[in-house]
Amino acid sequence: MSAESSRSNLPLQTSFPISFLIIGGGIAGLACALALRRVGHHVLVLEKMDRNAARAEGGVRLPPNLSKILFHWGLRDALLSKASVTTRLLFMRYESGDFLGEHVWDADMLKETRGMFLMMSHAELYDILYDAAIKHGAQVRFGAEVVDIDPEEQEVELASGEILSADVLVGADGEYGSSRSALLGERDVGTPTGLAVYDTLVPAKDIPEYAQKLSEKKNGQFVAFGKGQAVVAYAIHGTDDVAFQLYGRDTGDDGRYEDDPSVDVPQVVQDIAQKLRLLVRGARKAVRISVREHRDLEDWVSDDGRLVLIGEAAHPFPPGTIQGTAMAVEDGAVLAKLFSHLSSERQIESFLYAFQELRQARVRDVRAGEFASIFFMTADGPDAAARDAAMRGKAAQGKNVLEGEGSAEGVWEEYRVVFGYDCEDEADDWWVQWGMLRERANGASEMGASVPSLLDFSAATSQVQITVAAE
Repeated sequence: MSAESSRSNLPLQTSFPISFLIIGGGIAGLACALALRRVGHHVLVLEKMDRNAARAEGGVRLPPNLSKILFHWGLRDALLSKASVTTRLLFMRYESGDFLGEHVWDADMLKETRGMFLMMSHAELYDILYDAAIKHGAQVRFGAEVVDIDPEEQEVELASGEILSADVLVGADGEYGSSRSALLGERDVGTPTGLAVYDTLVPAKDIPEYAQKLSEKKNGQFVAFGKGQAVVAYAIHGTDDVAFQLYGRDTGDDGRYEDDPSVDVPQVVQDIAQKLRLLVRGARKAVRISVREHRDLEDWVSDDGRLVLIGEAAHPFPPGTIQGTAMAVEDGAVLAKLFSHLSSERQIESFLYAFQELRQARVRDVRAGEFASIFFMTADGPDAAARDAAMRGKAAQGKNVLEGEGSAEGVWEEYRVVFGYDCEDEADDWWVQWGMLRERANGASEMGASVPSLLDFSAATSQVQITVAAE
Protein backbone atom coordinates (compact mmCIF):
# COMPACT_ATOMS: atom_id res chain seq x y z
CA MET A 1 0.00 0.00 0.00
CA SER A 2 1.38 3.40 -0.92
CA ALA A 3 1.95 6.13 1.61
CA GLU A 4 -0.71 8.24 -0.09
CA SER A 5 -3.38 5.57 0.10
CA SER A 6 -2.48 4.51 3.65
CA ARG A 7 -2.88 7.97 5.17
CA SER A 8 -5.28 10.84 4.96
CA ASN A 9 -4.17 13.76 2.81
CA LEU A 10 -6.04 16.13 5.15
CA PRO A 11 -3.58 16.93 7.96
CA LEU A 12 -4.40 18.33 11.36
CA GLN A 13 -4.98 22.09 11.11
CA THR A 14 -3.46 24.45 13.65
CA SER A 15 -5.88 26.33 15.88
CA PHE A 16 -3.42 29.23 16.18
CA PRO A 17 -2.09 30.28 12.73
CA ILE A 18 1.12 32.31 12.75
CA SER A 19 3.37 33.77 10.05
CA PHE A 20 6.57 32.14 8.78
CA LEU A 21 9.11 33.95 6.64
CA ILE A 22 11.30 31.45 4.78
CA ILE A 23 14.67 32.74 3.56
CA GLY A 24 15.57 30.72 0.49
CA GLY A 25 13.29 29.37 -2.22
CA GLY A 26 15.07 26.17 -3.19
CA ILE A 27 13.79 22.66 -2.59
CA ALA A 28 14.12 23.03 1.20
CA GLY A 29 12.27 26.34 1.29
CA LEU A 30 9.45 25.28 -1.03
CA ALA A 31 8.93 21.95 0.74
CA CYS A 32 8.78 23.72 4.10
CA ALA A 33 6.35 26.30 2.70
CA LEU A 34 4.06 23.60 1.34
CA ALA A 35 4.17 21.64 4.59
CA LEU A 36 3.35 24.69 6.72
CA ARG A 37 0.52 25.80 4.45
CA ARG A 38 -0.98 22.31 4.59
CA VAL A 39 -1.44 22.72 8.35
CA GLY A 40 -2.81 26.26 8.16
CA HIS A 41 0.08 28.68 8.79
CA HIS A 42 0.86 31.81 6.75
CA VAL A 43 4.02 31.59 4.64
CA LEU A 44 6.16 33.99 2.62
CA VAL A 45 9.22 32.64 0.78
CA LEU A 46 12.06 34.96 -0.27
CA GLU A 47 14.39 33.77 -3.06
CA LYS A 48 17.24 35.97 -4.29
CA MET A 49 17.42 34.40 -7.77
CA ASP A 50 14.78 34.41 -10.48
CA ARG A 51 12.70 31.29 -10.90
CA ASN A 52 14.59 29.86 -13.87
CA ALA A 53 17.92 30.16 -12.07
CA ALA A 54 16.48 28.65 -8.89
CA ARG A 55 15.12 25.63 -10.78
CA ALA A 56 18.60 24.57 -11.92
CA GLU A 57 19.45 21.63 -14.15
CA GLY A 58 20.93 18.27 -13.32
CA GLY A 59 19.47 15.19 -11.75
CA VAL A 60 18.14 14.41 -8.30
CA ARG A 61 17.44 11.05 -6.68
CA LEU A 62 14.45 10.65 -4.38
CA PRO A 63 14.92 7.73 -1.96
CA PRO A 64 11.89 6.08 -0.34
CA ASN A 65 12.12 8.13 2.86
CA LEU A 66 11.64 11.25 0.69
CA SER A 67 9.11 10.00 -1.83
CA LYS A 68 6.82 8.69 0.93
CA ILE A 69 6.52 12.23 2.34
CA LEU A 70 5.60 13.70 -1.03
CA PHE A 71 3.14 10.85 -1.66
CA HIS A 72 1.51 11.66 1.69
CA TRP A 73 1.24 15.30 0.62
CA GLY A 74 -0.79 14.26 -2.42
CA LEU A 75 2.01 14.55 -5.00
CA ARG A 76 2.23 10.91 -6.05
CA ASP A 77 0.67 11.36 -9.50
CA ALA A 78 2.67 14.52 -10.24
CA LEU A 79 5.93 12.78 -9.33
CA LEU A 80 5.24 9.58 -11.25
CA SER A 81 4.31 11.58 -14.35
CA LYS A 82 7.89 12.91 -14.45
CA ALA A 83 10.12 10.51 -12.54
CA SER A 84 11.62 7.16 -13.40
CA VAL A 85 11.25 4.38 -10.83
CA THR A 86 14.43 2.44 -10.18
CA THR A 87 15.14 -0.71 -8.21
CA ARG A 88 18.62 -1.51 -9.51
CA LEU A 89 22.24 -0.43 -9.01
CA LEU A 90 24.98 -1.48 -11.43
CA PHE A 91 28.66 -1.26 -10.47
CA MET A 92 31.83 -1.14 -12.55
CA ARG A 93 35.45 -0.05 -12.36
CA TYR A 94 36.17 3.52 -13.39
CA GLU A 95 39.57 2.81 -14.95
CA SER A 96 38.79 -0.44 -16.79
CA GLY A 97 35.04 -0.50 -17.20
CA ASP A 98 35.00 -4.04 -15.77
CA PHE A 99 31.60 -5.06 -14.40
CA LEU A 100 31.57 -5.65 -10.63
CA GLY A 101 27.96 -6.73 -10.24
CA GLU A 102 24.52 -5.36 -9.51
CA HIS A 103 22.12 -4.92 -6.65
CA VAL A 104 18.34 -5.06 -6.89
CA TRP A 105 16.43 -3.38 -4.07
CA ASP A 106 14.46 -5.93 -2.09
CA ALA A 107 10.77 -5.67 -3.00
CA ASP A 108 9.58 -6.40 0.55
CA MET A 109 11.95 -3.81 1.98
CA LEU A 110 10.71 -1.17 -0.45
CA LYS A 111 7.10 -2.05 0.37
CA GLU A 112 7.81 -1.61 4.08
CA THR A 113 9.19 1.88 3.45
CA ARG A 114 5.89 2.97 1.82
CA GLY A 115 7.91 4.87 -0.75
CA MET A 116 9.69 4.37 -4.05
CA PHE A 117 13.18 5.14 -5.33
CA LEU A 118 12.68 7.82 -7.99
CA MET A 119 14.99 9.68 -10.37
CA MET A 120 14.12 12.98 -12.05
CA SER A 121 15.54 16.38 -12.87
CA HIS A 122 15.99 19.02 -10.20
CA ALA A 123 13.86 21.41 -12.28
CA GLU A 124 10.97 18.93 -12.41
CA LEU A 125 10.99 18.43 -8.65
CA TYR A 126 11.26 22.18 -8.14
CA ASP A 127 8.23 22.86 -10.34
CA ILE A 128 6.12 20.23 -8.58
CA LEU A 129 6.86 21.69 -5.15
CA TYR A 130 6.46 25.29 -6.32
CA ASP A 131 3.09 24.61 -7.98
CA ALA A 132 1.83 22.73 -4.92
CA ALA A 133 2.99 25.45 -2.50
CA ILE A 134 1.30 28.18 -4.55
CA LYS A 135 -1.87 26.09 -4.86
CA HIS A 136 -1.99 25.78 -1.08
CA GLY A 137 -1.65 29.54 -0.62
CA ALA A 138 2.06 30.15 -0.04
CA GLN A 139 3.56 33.40 -1.32
CA VAL A 140 6.90 33.25 -3.14
CA ARG A 141 8.93 36.33 -4.09
CA PHE A 142 11.81 35.93 -6.53
CA GLY A 143 14.61 38.49 -6.83
CA ALA A 144 14.28 39.19 -3.10
CA GLU A 145 17.80 39.11 -1.67
CA VAL A 146 18.06 39.15 2.12
CA VAL A 147 21.05 41.23 3.27
CA ASP A 148 20.41 41.35 7.02
CA ILE A 149 18.62 39.16 9.54
CA ASP A 150 17.54 40.28 13.01
CA PRO A 151 16.35 37.20 14.94
CA GLU A 152 15.48 39.22 18.05
CA GLU A 153 13.09 41.49 16.14
CA GLN A 154 12.12 38.65 13.77
CA GLU A 155 12.90 40.92 10.82
CA VAL A 156 14.88 40.73 7.59
CA GLU A 157 16.12 43.53 5.36
CA LEU A 158 16.17 43.12 1.60
CA ALA A 159 18.74 44.57 -0.78
CA SER A 160 16.04 47.05 -1.80
CA GLY A 161 15.88 48.36 1.78
CA GLU A 162 12.49 46.81 2.45
CA ILE A 163 11.95 45.43 5.97
CA LEU A 164 9.84 42.31 6.44
CA SER A 165 8.87 40.53 9.65
CA ALA A 166 7.13 37.36 10.77
CA ASP A 167 6.46 35.33 13.89
CA VAL A 168 9.17 32.82 12.90
CA LEU A 169 12.12 33.15 10.52
CA VAL A 170 13.21 29.97 8.73
CA GLY A 171 16.69 29.91 7.19
CA ALA A 172 16.65 27.69 4.09
CA ASP A 173 19.28 29.49 2.01
CA GLY A 174 22.04 26.90 2.11
CA GLU A 175 25.50 26.54 3.58
CA TYR A 176 26.71 29.89 2.21
CA GLY A 177 23.51 31.82 2.92
CA SER A 178 22.95 34.69 5.31
CA SER A 179 20.87 32.59 7.73
CA ARG A 180 23.71 30.28 8.76
CA SER A 181 26.02 33.27 9.19
CA ALA A 182 23.40 35.10 11.26
CA LEU A 183 23.05 32.20 13.66
CA LEU A 184 26.80 31.52 13.93
CA GLY A 185 27.87 35.16 13.98
CA GLU A 186 30.43 34.39 11.27
CA ARG A 187 30.71 32.91 7.80
CA ASP A 188 31.34 29.18 7.77
CA VAL A 189 32.80 27.77 4.53
CA GLY A 190 33.75 24.33 5.83
CA THR A 191 36.94 22.37 5.23
CA PRO A 192 37.88 21.28 1.69
CA THR A 193 38.20 17.53 1.16
CA GLY A 194 40.09 17.87 -2.12
CA LEU A 195 37.12 16.40 -3.99
CA ALA A 196 34.48 18.09 -6.10
CA VAL A 197 31.36 16.95 -7.90
CA TYR A 198 31.09 17.87 -11.57
CA ASP A 199 27.36 17.87 -12.24
CA THR A 200 25.89 17.86 -15.74
CA LEU A 201 23.58 16.18 -18.25
CA VAL A 202 24.33 14.04 -21.29
CA PRO A 203 21.69 13.99 -24.08
CA ALA A 204 20.67 10.37 -24.69
CA LYS A 205 20.70 10.93 -28.46
CA ASP A 206 24.45 11.47 -28.27
CA ILE A 207 25.02 8.15 -26.48
CA PRO A 208 22.37 5.78 -27.92
CA GLU A 209 24.14 2.57 -26.86
CA TYR A 210 24.51 3.75 -23.29
CA ALA A 211 20.91 4.99 -23.13
CA GLN A 212 19.71 1.65 -24.47
CA LYS A 213 21.62 -0.17 -21.74
CA LEU A 214 19.97 2.02 -19.10
CA SER A 215 16.58 1.13 -20.56
CA GLU A 216 17.36 -2.59 -20.66
CA LYS A 217 18.40 -2.47 -17.01
CA LYS A 218 15.03 -1.02 -15.99
CA ASN A 219 16.27 2.49 -15.23
CA GLY A 220 19.29 1.28 -13.33
CA GLN A 221 21.74 3.63 -11.66
CA PHE A 222 25.30 3.18 -12.89
CA VAL A 223 28.13 3.65 -10.40
CA ALA A 224 31.81 3.47 -11.36
CA PHE A 225 34.42 3.11 -8.60
CA GLY A 226 37.86 4.66 -9.16
CA LYS A 227 41.03 5.72 -7.41
CA GLY A 228 40.02 9.05 -5.96
CA GLN A 229 37.29 9.31 -8.59
CA ALA A 230 33.80 7.94 -9.19
CA VAL A 231 30.88 8.35 -11.57
CA VAL A 232 27.14 8.17 -10.86
CA ALA A 233 24.79 8.19 -13.86
CA TYR A 234 21.04 7.65 -14.28
CA ALA A 235 18.27 8.45 -16.76
CA ILE A 236 16.00 11.50 -16.35
CA HIS A 237 13.43 13.29 -18.52
CA GLY A 238 12.07 9.85 -19.30
CA THR A 239 15.12 8.52 -21.10
CA ASP A 240 15.94 11.71 -23.02
CA ASP A 241 18.90 12.65 -20.82
CA VAL A 242 21.38 11.01 -18.51
CA ALA A 243 22.25 12.79 -15.25
CA PHE A 244 26.03 12.57 -14.87
CA GLN A 245 27.91 13.25 -11.63
CA LEU A 246 31.68 12.89 -11.54
CA TYR A 247 33.53 12.84 -8.23
CA GLY A 248 37.07 13.97 -8.91
CA ARG A 249 39.88 16.25 -7.87
CA ASP A 250 38.73 19.75 -6.94
CA THR A 251 40.30 22.17 -9.42
CA GLY A 252 39.22 25.44 -7.82
CA ASP A 253 37.86 27.17 -4.77
CA ASP A 254 34.36 27.51 -3.37
CA GLY A 255 32.37 25.87 -6.20
CA ARG A 256 28.59 26.05 -5.65
CA TYR A 257 25.40 24.66 -7.17
CA GLU A 258 24.27 28.10 -8.32
CA ASP A 259 27.43 28.70 -10.36
CA ASP A 260 27.10 28.74 -14.14
CA PRO A 261 28.12 25.52 -15.93
CA SER A 262 31.68 26.19 -17.08
CA VAL A 263 33.71 22.98 -16.83
CA ASP A 264 34.54 20.81 -19.83
CA VAL A 265 34.20 17.35 -18.33
CA PRO A 266 36.79 15.66 -20.63
CA GLN A 267 39.40 18.01 -19.18
CA VAL A 268 38.88 16.85 -15.59
CA VAL A 269 38.51 13.08 -16.00
CA GLN A 270 41.62 11.01 -15.42
CA ASP A 271 42.30 7.42 -16.49
CA ILE A 272 38.66 6.78 -17.33
CA ALA A 273 37.70 3.58 -19.16
CA GLN A 274 37.18 3.81 -22.90
CA LYS A 275 33.56 2.67 -22.63
CA LEU A 276 32.91 5.57 -20.22
CA ARG A 277 34.84 8.10 -22.28
CA LEU A 278 32.04 8.15 -24.84
CA LEU A 279 29.66 9.21 -22.08
CA VAL A 280 32.07 11.96 -21.02
CA ARG A 281 32.51 13.32 -24.55
CA GLY A 282 28.76 13.84 -24.88
CA ALA A 283 28.45 15.74 -21.61
CA ARG A 284 27.38 19.37 -21.52
CA LYS A 285 29.48 21.81 -19.53
CA ALA A 286 29.35 20.94 -15.85
CA VAL A 287 28.90 22.85 -12.62
CA ARG A 288 31.73 22.23 -10.14
CA ILE A 289 30.58 21.89 -6.52
CA SER A 290 33.28 21.55 -3.89
CA VAL A 291 32.89 18.70 -1.40
CA ARG A 292 33.48 20.22 2.03
CA GLU A 293 33.14 18.95 5.56
CA HIS A 294 31.25 21.21 7.96
CA ARG A 295 31.12 21.09 11.72
CA ASP A 296 27.91 19.98 13.36
CA LEU A 297 26.09 22.99 14.74
CA GLU A 298 25.23 22.72 18.42
CA ASP A 299 22.09 24.79 17.84
CA TRP A 300 19.83 25.21 14.82
CA VAL A 301 17.71 27.74 16.73
CA SER A 302 19.02 31.22 17.48
CA ASP A 303 19.47 32.15 21.14
CA ASP A 304 18.51 35.71 20.22
CA GLY A 305 15.11 35.04 18.74
CA ARG A 306 12.91 32.94 16.52
CA LEU A 307 15.29 31.98 13.72
CA VAL A 308 15.56 28.27 12.88
CA LEU A 309 17.76 26.68 10.21
CA ILE A 310 16.70 23.83 7.92
CA GLY A 311 18.26 21.97 5.01
CA GLU A 312 21.77 22.82 3.89
CA ALA A 313 21.76 25.93 6.08
CA ALA A 314 21.59 23.67 9.14
CA HIS A 315 23.49 20.62 7.90
CA PRO A 316 25.41 20.89 4.60
CA PHE A 317 25.58 17.51 2.84
CA PRO A 318 28.19 16.46 0.30
CA PRO A 319 26.83 17.31 -3.16
CA GLY A 320 25.36 14.62 -5.38
CA THR A 321 24.52 12.23 -2.56
CA ILE A 322 21.18 10.47 -2.22
CA GLN A 323 20.06 11.91 1.09
CA GLY A 324 20.89 15.63 0.93
CA THR A 325 17.58 16.60 -0.67
CA ALA A 326 15.70 14.06 1.43
CA MET A 327 16.95 15.51 4.71
CA ALA A 328 15.90 19.02 3.66
CA VAL A 329 12.35 17.86 2.89
CA GLU A 330 12.22 15.83 6.10
CA ASP A 331 13.12 19.03 7.99
CA GLY A 332 10.15 20.88 6.54
CA ALA A 333 7.82 17.97 7.18
CA VAL A 334 8.80 17.69 10.85
CA LEU A 335 8.62 21.44 11.47
CA ALA A 336 5.12 21.59 10.02
CA LYS A 337 3.95 18.48 11.84
CA LEU A 338 5.01 19.99 15.17
CA PHE A 339 3.44 23.37 14.42
CA SER A 340 0.16 21.72 13.42
CA HIS A 341 -0.34 21.38 17.20
CA LEU A 342 0.25 25.08 17.90
CA SER A 343 -2.53 26.53 20.05
CA SER A 344 -0.80 29.50 21.71
CA GLU A 345 2.20 31.77 21.24
CA ARG A 346 3.99 30.40 24.29
CA GLN A 347 4.50 27.08 22.46
CA ILE A 348 6.55 28.54 19.61
CA GLU A 349 10.00 28.32 21.22
CA SER A 350 9.39 24.85 22.63
CA PHE A 351 8.31 23.59 19.20
CA LEU A 352 11.43 25.06 17.58
CA TYR A 353 13.66 23.28 20.07
CA ALA A 354 11.65 20.08 19.70
CA PHE A 355 12.34 20.28 15.96
CA GLN A 356 16.05 20.61 16.67
CA GLU A 357 15.95 17.70 19.11
CA LEU A 358 14.14 15.43 16.65
CA ARG A 359 16.32 16.21 13.66
CA GLN A 360 19.91 16.59 14.82
CA ALA A 361 20.80 12.98 15.60
CA ARG A 362 19.02 11.67 12.50
CA VAL A 363 20.77 14.13 10.18
CA ARG A 364 24.17 13.65 11.81
CA ASP A 365 24.03 9.88 11.29
CA VAL A 366 22.76 10.09 7.72
CA ARG A 367 25.34 12.70 6.74
CA ALA A 368 28.15 10.56 8.15
CA GLY A 369 26.81 7.69 6.06
CA GLU A 370 26.83 9.81 2.90
CA PHE A 371 30.46 10.81 3.43
CA ALA A 372 31.25 7.13 4.01
CA SER A 373 29.58 6.30 0.68
CA ILE A 374 31.78 8.80 -1.15
CA PHE A 375 34.92 7.36 0.41
CA PHE A 376 33.61 3.85 -0.37
CA MET A 377 33.27 4.78 -4.06
CA THR A 378 36.62 6.57 -4.34
CA ALA A 379 38.71 4.23 -2.17
CA ASP A 380 42.17 3.06 -3.27
CA GLY A 381 44.61 0.41 -2.11
CA PRO A 382 43.86 -2.82 -0.20
CA ASP A 383 40.40 -1.70 0.93
CA ALA A 384 39.30 -1.06 -2.65
CA ALA A 385 40.79 -4.35 -3.84
CA ALA A 386 38.97 -6.28 -1.11
CA ARG A 387 35.71 -4.47 -1.90
CA ASP A 388 35.95 -5.25 -5.62
CA ALA A 389 36.90 -8.89 -5.05
CA ALA A 390 33.97 -9.41 -2.70
CA MET A 391 31.53 -7.82 -5.15
CA ARG A 392 32.83 -9.88 -8.07
CA GLY A 393 32.50 -13.03 -5.98
CA LYS A 394 28.89 -12.32 -5.11
CA ALA A 395 28.09 -11.44 -8.71
CA ALA A 396 29.57 -14.75 -9.87
CA GLN A 397 27.16 -16.51 -7.51
CA GLY A 398 24.22 -14.49 -8.81
CA LYS A 399 23.87 -12.59 -5.54
CA ASN A 400 23.18 -8.94 -4.78
CA VAL A 401 26.60 -7.36 -4.33
CA LEU A 402 25.69 -5.16 -1.33
CA GLU A 403 24.46 -8.08 0.75
CA GLY A 404 26.51 -10.48 2.84
CA GLU A 405 29.68 -9.83 4.77
CA GLY A 406 32.17 -7.02 4.38
CA SER A 407 32.06 -3.25 3.97
CA ALA A 408 29.37 -3.39 1.30
CA GLU A 409 27.01 -5.09 3.75
CA GLY A 410 27.38 -2.15 6.11
CA VAL A 411 26.35 0.21 3.33
CA TRP A 412 23.28 -1.91 2.57
CA GLU A 413 22.15 -2.10 6.19
CA GLU A 414 22.43 1.68 6.47
CA TYR A 415 20.20 2.00 3.41
CA ARG A 416 17.55 -0.25 4.96
CA VAL A 417 17.42 1.79 8.16
CA VAL A 418 17.53 5.19 6.46
CA PHE A 419 14.92 4.34 3.81
CA GLY A 420 12.46 2.95 6.35
CA TYR A 421 12.48 6.04 8.59
CA ASP A 422 9.24 8.05 8.75
CA CYS A 423 9.98 11.57 9.98
CA GLU A 424 6.32 12.53 10.36
CA ASP A 425 5.68 9.50 12.56
CA GLU A 426 8.62 10.58 14.72
CA ALA A 427 7.11 14.05 15.11
CA ASP A 428 3.74 12.51 16.04
CA ASP A 429 5.44 10.31 18.62
CA TRP A 430 7.12 13.35 20.18
CA TRP A 431 3.77 15.10 20.51
CA VAL A 432 2.09 12.09 22.11
CA GLN A 433 4.95 11.30 24.49
CA TRP A 434 6.10 14.81 25.43
CA GLY A 435 4.12 17.60 23.82
CA MET A 436 0.69 16.65 25.15
CA LEU A 437 2.11 15.98 28.61
CA ARG A 438 3.75 19.40 28.65
CA GLU A 439 0.53 21.07 27.54
CA ARG A 440 -1.45 19.36 30.29
CA ALA A 441 1.13 20.52 32.82
CA ASN A 442 1.05 24.08 31.50
CA GLY A 443 -2.73 24.06 31.45
CA ALA A 444 -2.93 22.94 35.04
CA SER A 445 -0.37 25.55 36.07
CA GLU A 446 -2.30 28.33 34.35
CA MET A 447 -5.46 27.32 36.20
CA GLY A 448 -3.60 27.62 39.48
CA ALA A 449 -3.67 23.88 40.07
CA SER A 450 -0.70 21.83 41.11
CA VAL A 451 0.29 18.91 38.93
CA PRO A 452 0.90 15.79 41.03
CA SER A 453 4.08 13.88 40.40
CA LEU A 454 3.74 10.65 38.48
CA LEU A 455 5.36 8.98 41.49
CA ASP A 456 3.27 10.74 44.16
CA PHE A 457 1.57 7.72 45.73
CA SER A 458 -0.10 9.82 48.41
CA ALA A 459 -2.00 11.64 45.68
CA ALA A 460 -3.00 8.32 44.17
CA THR A 461 -4.17 7.06 47.58
CA SER A 462 -6.32 10.11 48.24
CA GLN A 463 -7.93 9.70 44.85
CA VAL A 464 -8.77 6.09 45.65
CA GLN A 465 -10.21 7.12 49.02
CA ILE A 466 -12.41 9.71 47.38
CA THR A 467 -13.64 7.13 44.90
CA VAL A 468 -14.42 4.64 47.62
CA ALA A 469 -16.24 7.25 49.68
CA ALA A 470 -18.32 8.18 46.68
CA GLU A 471 -19.48 4.60 46.32
